[in-house]
Parts: sequence; C-alpha cells; structure tokens
Amino acid sequence: MNPTALHDCLQRLIPHVNIARIALTGGVAIGVHVDSERGDRTRADAAEDIDFLVDSVDAVRETVTHEFLVSHFHLPQPGYPKFLLQLVDPATRLRLDFFPDTLHALSRAPVNSVAGVRLHVVSALDILTHKLALLSGASVESPTDEKHYADAKQLSTACGLDLPALPHAHLARTSYSRDVDKTCSRCHVSQDRRFPLASKHTIFGILGYV
Repeated sequence: MNPTALHDCLQRLIPHVNIARIALTGGVAIGVHVDSERGDRTRADAAEDIDFLVDSVDAVRETVTHEFLVSHFHLPQPGYPKFLLQLVDPATRLRLDFFPDTLHALSRAPVNSVAGVRLHVVSALDILTHKLALLSGASVESPTDEKHYADAKQLSTACGLDLPALPHAHLARTSYSRDVDKTCSRCHVSQDRRFPLASKHTIFGILGYV
C-alpha cells in the first residue's frame, strides 16, 4: 500500500463517516506506532488493508456506497453478536474493514496524522491486547493466523513488554476465498437496502479474492 493510495482512499472515506466515532487499527495503525519508533514508514506501507474500530455500524453513513463497494455486511444475529462492514475501493483497490469496538479502545485513541489525514488511531497497547486475546485461543486444532503473532511481536517491542513464545504448530496462514459463487450466510440474513452488496465477480476482479 503506497502512501498516495492510502491518502486518496482516506480522503474519499472521511465525508461518509462520523470521524469522532471511528479509529484506525490493524496494520496501518501498527505501522504508525512501530515506524514512529524507527523513523520510517516500512510497516505502515506494507499493510494489505485498512481496519477501523467503530462504536456502532451506523458510524458509517449509507452515502459511502456512492464511492465504495460493499463486499460484506453483517449485523448481529443468533450465535454471532458482532457486526462487520467490509468495503472495497475501486479507485485504489484497497479493502476497508469496520469492526465493533469491543475493548472500548476508541475512548483512548489519540488523533494522529495518517498519510496526511487526521484520524483517531487505536493505541499500541490496545491493539496488542486484542492480538494477545486472539493468540491465547490458538492451538494445534485451531491455529491462529501467523500475522497476529508477527504483529504482537512488533507491538510488544514498541510497548516495552515481553511476548511469550508461541509454538509454530499453533500458527497458520489464512487464505482468502476465491469462490465467487458462494453465498455468505451472514450477509444473506443481514440484507439492507442502504448497503447493497456488490457482485462477487466485481470484488474478485479488484482484490483477487472475495
């Protein structure tokens, strides 16, 4: 992800969100914290998507569909208490994911400049706490994506904390679906005319996965 694409994507997103109710997290936010320690942008530019925490899904206005495609839209449902909004930017070919702020990290997220755009950025410690929670459930039978462990190592260094070693057998690399004909059951029960789903073929043509 080059800084120009990140800047352009964020600039076009801002008019469609309540800026006070969202905070940047994930790889770009980790890059803000880690790269500030090293004085470069290597980690931030290596991020594959843009992740946000929001206090509620309505922090993203329906006008976002004027410029972005909806890849997934999940509302809370039996056995699934969370929500998810996943957007795709046709212009920069970036994916944007919006997750619930289950750690109430938004209230502790300071404003920072990200690719020239002012945003709340989740603190390194809050992101590390989330990563450690994911890693705590890892096992041979249920491995966790290895990127979470790599992120936790960088964040623990930035926070001055020790990270317990995790067996390699507890880690795996997540692969994205390429099945454009598969129906997402959570999207199906969450259908909302305000956030119409884009064609899986269109999403695949942009991202190379669905």
